[in-house]
Amino acid sequence: MPLTAEPDNPDAAISPLPAADRAKSLQQAIADAKPTHFVPLPDGIRQFPVARVPADLPVYRFDNGRLIAELHAHVHNTGEDIDTLRQTAESARTQSLLHRLLMIHATDARGPILPELRRIRQQTEPLLVTAAGVVVNGNRRLAAMRSLLAEDAQQFDCYATIDVAVLPDDCTAADIDFIEAALQMVPETKLGYGWVNRRLKLRRQIDTLKLPRDWVLAAYQIEDPAQLKRELGELALAERFLQERLKQPGQFAAIADAEALFIALHAQLQKLAEPLRAVWESVGFAMILARAELGKVVAGNYPFEPAEPRHLPSLALRRFARDKLHVAGEDMAEDATALADNMLDDLRSFFDGCGPKDTDVLHDLIDVMNTIREEQREAEKPTVMLQRVRRARAQMDRLTPERLTQEQRSVLRSEVAAIQAQAAYLLGEAPEHRFEQRKTTMVKAVSGYLRRWRETAGKS
Repeated sequence: MPLTAEPDNPDAAISPLPAADRAKSLQQAIADAKPTHFVPLPDGIRQFPVARVPADLPVYRFDNGRLIAELHAHVHNTGEDIDTLRQTAESARTQSLLHRLLMIHATDARGPILPELRRIRQQTEPLLVTAAGVVVNGNRRLAAMRSLLAEDAQQFDCYATIDVAVLPDDCTAADIDFIEAALQMVPETKLGYGWVNRRLKLRRQIDTLKLPRDWVLAAYQIEDPAQLKRELGELALAERFLQERLKQPGQFAAIADAEALFIALHAQLQKLAEPLRAVWESVGFAMILARAELGKVVAGNYPFEPAEPRHLPSLALRRFARDKLHVAGEDMAEDATALADNMLDDLRSFFDGCGPKDTDVLHDLIDVMNTIREEQREAEKPTVMLQRVRRARAQMDRLTPERLTQEQRSVLRSEVAAIQAQAAYLLGEAPEHRFEQRKTTMVKAVSGYLRRWRETAGKS
């Protein structure tokens, strides 16, 4: 696979060897090699032989979990078909495309493999390839080593030949997917797939490859089966946003920074029934679209935070329609059990039309929600007071008379008397005594302070 640097292109042009030639060369290279490289498989850890081969022998794997989103964006931009591209995976054109995409990841600041290989000038871990030379693990490293070799063949001649661990020819596609997923779960040495790529890979394994869910859970070290359903739901939500709101299906790069928002939005939408869910999905999409303008206020509000109070989703929409959109009618009454379906449809259409600059509308909705939350806090104050009374009584239960000083007993006597008077007022048993009790308590407190001050002054 000759590798040359093009003058007008910083990437390398690739000409792959035929699959039969690669397989033959690999078999010859491992003929006398002992199995020394450990690899995780569904049935446990196994060892495979390592051989040294020319850097132009392996080919990049098309179904690399790290590149799924980028390949979707490529076919969207070019009008190509992903399946057609997959069928030509080992062609010079497609391999060169994969190389360009891998080089973006090779220079990623979160796992900058290219600068590291440039610095150490040494391969520290063998690549893992199939019997036909398709790279299962190490695509990014291979791209970096090839680029350095193309940049300066003399300075980086250490990468002219590379170490590869070779899988047996009976290794299935499912085995390869398992290996890739298991190896990429090592966070201290691997650059993660990214949140979209991970979910696209999961969906392909479940829907396309029809792999058993237990197998997928083991490969990705997912302990809770519900997590798998959540991640696929988050992906579907993100795809609806790209399709319906951005009108750019497959352009996952546009939401690379919005993982937390889609995860939070999906979690809250699952608690709602249709058609209320559809409206809040539209609201959430509008806020994500305007996230740059709204800033931190997005993540701190519903529908990215739990509803507080619980009736906020329906009440906030009702208030917004009545107070901000000036919608009148019986459905706008505060005591209505639910908004009419036609009103929810209208609200969804309204928020569907919100663009990234329509922040005033979203701020209005946020203000409505803040007002509802403040009203709820005011309404809950008696409950909070009673909880504090219970906690105070529980603390008193742990005290004994001998632990109190004479001064503490005096304070306790005054406070208990004040609480008794306030309780009588709240219970309607002595309403006329509330002000007098406050006044009496204040007088006692001031008198006590003056008495202690005079005693101190007299001693001096």
